[in-house]
Amino acid sequence: MTGTPYNPYFDAPTPMHGGNFDPNQIRSGGQLSSANPSGTRASGQPHGGDFDPNAFRADRRHEQGQGQRSGSLLMGSNAVQGQSDTRNGSESSNHIYSSNSPGDFLSPDSIPMESLQHGTGNSSRREGSPESLRALLHSTSGHDPATALPSSNSKSHPTNPNGLSGAHKPDNKKYYHRDILKRHYYGRRDDRFLNPKDGRPCRLVTQCSEAVRSNRSEATWTRTHVRDKTSFLFPVKRWATGQYAPITYIPACVVLSLITFNPFPITATTRNNGMFEPFPYKDWQYPYDARNNFENRPRGGTNRSPHSRMNQSSQGQPLIGKIERISEPDYLCLESDMETIHVSQWRDKHGKDAKLEYVFISYTSSQFQSVEDILYLHRVGQHAARSAGVNAYWLGCSCLGATKAEQEQNVWRICDVVRGAFSLVIVVADSASLTATQTEPHDPLRQWGTRVWTLPELLLSPEQDDIMVYTTGPDLELREPDQHNRRNFPRLWDDYNAVGQLIDHYESSVILSPLELMTTALHCLQNRQTQQYLDGDLSYALMGLLRQRPNVRPSDSAFQAFARLSLANDSNLLLERLICLLPTSAYEPWHSLQDHWGASLWDIYPKTQVCGIGENDSVVLDGARAASIRWKSFARVISRGNDTVMRTLARFALSLHGYLLIFGIFFLVYSKHFDLGEYANTLQTKYFHTFKIIGGVFIALFATVCLSLPPLIELLYLGKVWSAQPWFFGVEGYMSLPDLERHVFGEDRGRLSWSATGSSLSRHEVEDSKEHENFCEGQDPSRYPDIDARIQKALTSSSDGEKIFMLVDTHTLTVTLFSAIKPPVAVVMCGEEGGMQRALLCSYEWTNNTLYRETVLRMETRTYWRMSTVGRIRLSLQTRRNLDV
Repeated sequence: MTGTPYNPYFDAPTPMHGGNFDPNQIRSGGQLSSANPSGTRASGQPHGGDFDPNAFRADRRHEQGQGQRSGSLLMGSNAVQGQSDTRNGSESSNHIYSSNSPGDFLSPDSIPMESLQHGTGNSSRREGSPESLRALLHSTSGHDPATALPSSNSKSHPTNPNGLSGAHKPDNKKYYHRDILKRHYYGRRDDRFLNPKDGRPCRLVTQCSEAVRSNRSEATWTRTHVRDKTSFLFPVKRWATGQYAPITYIPACVVLSLITFNPFPITATTRNNGMFEPFPYKDWQYPYDARNNFENRPRGGTNRSPHSRMNQSSQGQPLIGKIERISEPDYLCLESDMETIHVSQWRDKHGKDAKLEYVFISYTSSQFQSVEDILYLHRVGQHAARSAGVNAYWLGCSCLGATKAEQEQNVWRICDVVRGAFSLVIVVADSASLTATQTEPHDPLRQWGTRVWTLPELLLSPEQDDIMVYTTGPDLELREPDQHNRRNFPRLWDDYNAVGQLIDHYESSVILSPLELMTTALHCLQNRQTQQYLDGDLSYALMGLLRQRPNVRPSDSAFQAFARLSLANDSNLLLERLICLLPTSAYEPWHSLQDHWGASLWDIYPKTQVCGIGENDSVVLDGARAASIRWKSFARVISRGNDTVMRTLARFALSLHGYLLIFGIFFLVYSKHFDLGEYANTLQTKYFHTFKIIGGVFIALFATVCLSLPPLIELLYLGKVWSAQPWFFGVEGYMSLPDLERHVFGEDRGRLSWSATGSSLSRHEVEDSKEHENFCEGQDPSRYPDIDARIQKALTSSSDGEKIFMLVDTHTLTVTLFSAIKPPVAVVMCGEEGGMQRALLCSYEWTNNTLYRETVLRMETRTYWRMSTVGRIRLSLQTRRNLDV
């Protein structure tokens, strides 16, 4: 085996020699490097036992580039043991790591490698047996393991949550974009939106309140003042009804008459067949992994036949490729002499039907670290096997395999090893030898249960009333085990209720649905600790509890690993439900599964399908309805009221009053033809007076209508609204409803109302009326001190800080106040819950053609049917931080 075996079941090495970790010590087999003979850490590295996983990964990449170090690995309960080649001619060395929970390594110690080697590859025995350990102890007499091995107090960190997409530094690089009509655009990175008129990426400009403009908080988009786009009729009409009405009434009527003299539409025409503005988006990229493997990128180039990429992902592995189950482990330790055997070779010798049963030994390396500890675990395994009446036991330090390929294959099958065991045996250290920390409780059994990888061992172990728990005695003396009832284990942990549900499920007393199983197990695992080895460690631990186990990829992020696991199993549309949740915080990791409104995943009914997984913790959605949000200004909104008799007459008078003036002037002018003075006869005089009277009547009617124009316009256009052209208008900052309504409809007539439960900032109360004691009414959020404080704080927030926005829905005539980091440019409907639609408000990153979820709103169902469907969209659950431009 060349190099360090890839084993995601283990964490990174813990510090050595007093808690300080030096990558050079690992390369040299535990000896101090010549560049740092003192053993001290270089500046910038953690001190006091802290370990930097990033530094370790970088060091591993450096080693792989320069050649691999030599040595063999001996690990703890879930350990890796093997031999590596000499790197650049350097001397061979041995590295000992110990771990029960995946990734809990012991620090490397300089021990001759040949002292651990016994037998050949053809033998059923393998290195790492107790005899090898005894020889090792004998050959290293005088060596103090306590000074070379890490302290039992070495820190263990919780699983790393979903990371944020970092703020982008300004650069002169030009990025490429391809729009829905295959037009190409190159430009520097900035905030843009897709123009619903032509689909081009346009610079994002937001209208904002005066408070936002005056405070000038940091932003990466352009701001402008709120523009009034209503008809000119409404401000002129206010001249006639304002404070100076006695003076301005007549001039206002004259101006209104001139505006409406040649009647034309004073409101916008119907757009998009009465639908919201479309969102012109198209995803052109291959997914990271597609649900249908035929859609994945071809391997080996783009000219391959589509059939050559069947069952292959962009990473060269099948999306749903399974880790095959095993009926029995490859290696076991015999009870008789504690020798490690290869099971298949043993059966070849003793017959296929020979009885070979085993007990599973579970422990955590935070309690067992030294070589003496490993020998003690073997003694426990031997005693437990004899007590159970079986002839073998499984111990991770000896039973994972001798080669890298075996280790990578067997480490993900430990769940099958637990399932096939005769019984589970737990080994813990004596409480006197433990020191409680902030992350590690003092109770050794409770400490054992805080590890991510020990929970699946408890859940998957064979049904047995009592589980044997061995506790170390003085000088690792073997004591009789204690018996603990299986159902009492959940009481050891804070999430005892959730763990109890899982135990009930695997004991078949209360069966959880696939969705409940995954969410409950994920909740329990994220409350436990592990030293992260891969980003997807949490999902890989969850994988052992499920039926389908996709292939492990080191390149997967935490979300990608979970998404692949969810798609591979019948998770009852878990991902489709997950994207509809509103996290309680903008920076909350995706796996918290917390919803602001307290909804569970099974309360949400998806209306979309996840058809693929993308980069940047994104999914590819199909079947969604979407609409664009207009930010730069309001637009004229066509509205319709009830057609009453008075409105019909008013509309008729307003349409014809210009013609009244024309006809009046015509008859007055034409009457001059019959004014012949003394030469006119009786008939001509009669025509003269008749036409003059008719002209005067038309002029009088025109004057009457002209003086009535202010109330007529109010009757026609400022009454109750029965329907309006659907628009989504966005405003940055807070504005009162009267101000908003004047900008949208021209006058404040109480047509807009606050959303009662639309966002995390929405509030509602019982309507203040004796006649209606049970009516729900949305309230102005700024009335509440906590929300008003957030509004004021947002005025001076940084570019990555929380901003306050408002969304005006002219279809339902509601206004929703919400918080986000960037202005969302699209509303995407993805599901429904509690009789309301879950609408994702997303910002747009044009450089990678990805939508980022900024917040989630609850909208009325009638809004859903006024939105048009959109093609596949790439939606990321990362928190998109602002661009430093």
